[in-house]
Amino acid sequence: MQQETVVPPTSKIAELENWLVMKPADLKSIRQLVTRLEHAPKAPGSAGRFSAAQADIVTSLGADWQADLFEPEHMVEQYRAWLAALRKRGVSQAVPIGQVFSGRVLKVRGQNAYCGVFLDFFKVTGAIPALCNDCYKVQILPHDLRAMFQTYALLLKLDLPNDNARKCMIELRDGIKFPYKAYIYCDTVDDVRACLHAFRDLQAKHGIEGISSKISHGCSEYGQKYPAFKFPETDDAPEFVPDPQWPAIEKAYFRSIKLPAQARDSNTREHVSLRDVFAFCTWVKYAELIGDPTSRAYATLRGPDLPQQFIKRVRSQAKIRRREMEELQKTE
Repeated sequence: MQQETVVPPTSKIAELENWLVMKPADLKSIRQLVTRLEHAPKAPGSAGRFSAAQADIVTSLGADWQADLFEPEHMVEQYRAWLAALRKRGVSQAVPIGQVFSGRVLKVRGQNAYCGVFLDFFKVTGAIPALCNDCYKVQILPHDLRAMFQTYALLLKLDLPNDNARKCMIELRDGIKFPYKAYIYCDTVDDVRACLHAFRDLQAKHGIEGISSKISHGCSEYGQKYPAFKFPETDDAPEFVPDPQWPAIEKAYFRSIKLPAQARDSNTREHVSLRDVFAFCTWVKYAELIGDPTSRAYATLRGPDLPQQFIKRVRSQAKIRRREMEELQKTE
C-alpha cells in the first residue's frame, strides 16, 4: 500500500473562499473548506465568510464550554449563538456532516486504520482486513438528540490514558440499527473494558440518562456477514476464525492502492469548528426528520440549508429510525 503526500491544511483556504464567492453552491468546495478550517483555527477571518464565521464561533465559547454543554438548555442557547454567527457572515448553505471526531487519530496496533478503504475492500471481496481483527470499540447509543449532544460533551471531557480515538455520528447506512451513535476505539480487550468503565463512570458522575453502552468488535458490516466476529456476550460463544485465504486476497487487492498519509496525530481541538456546527445542524435536521421530539427546541432555530439529496435519504429511513429510537428508550 502506497501513501500520498498531504497538502498543508491552510494552503488553500483563501483560494477556496474566493472560489465560493463565485460558486456559492459548490458543495464539494464547501466540504473541503470547512475540513481545512477545522484544524486551522488561526486562519484570518478576513480570508472570507466561512473563515469569519469560524472565528465568531470560537469567540462565542465560554471558558468551560465543554462542561456547559451537559445542560440541554445551555446547548440550545449555544446552538442559537452559532447559527447567529453563520447568519451574520452570510453562510446560508451547509453540507451534511454526519460525524464529529476527537482524541488521537485512529490507529490499531500502531498502524493507520483506513476504515472507509477497508470497508470497500470487504464489500468487494467479503474478506475482513487483518488489522480489523484487533479493533474493539465502546459502542455508545444515545436514545435521542438531547442525549447525543450530552454524549458529545462526555467524549470531550473523558480523560483516557491513551487519548483513544472517538466520534459521535448519525446512522445513514441501510440495515445498520439505531440512529445516534458514538464510539471509543481500542485495540485490546483490556483497553476497551477500561474505556467502557471510564465512560460509564463519567456518565454517572454527571447524572446523565438515556445512553446505552456496550463493547463491539470491528465494523457492524463484518458482524452481519460473520456473526461469530461480533464481540462475545457469553463465555461459550464460538471463536471467530478468519479464512486462511484472506491474507493473500488482501495483499493482492492493496498492491496498487494509494492511501492518504496521516495529516495529524490528533483530532482534539480547543474550540468548536465550523465543521462541527455543520454537523450539529445535520444532527438537528436528522432528528427532526425521524420524529425525535427532543429536536423541537433546536428545529425552531433556522439553520443553513442542507442538500435535498440528504433530506430525501433520511426521510426514506425515518420510520425505521423512529422505531429503533423507541426500542432503545424502552430499555431505560
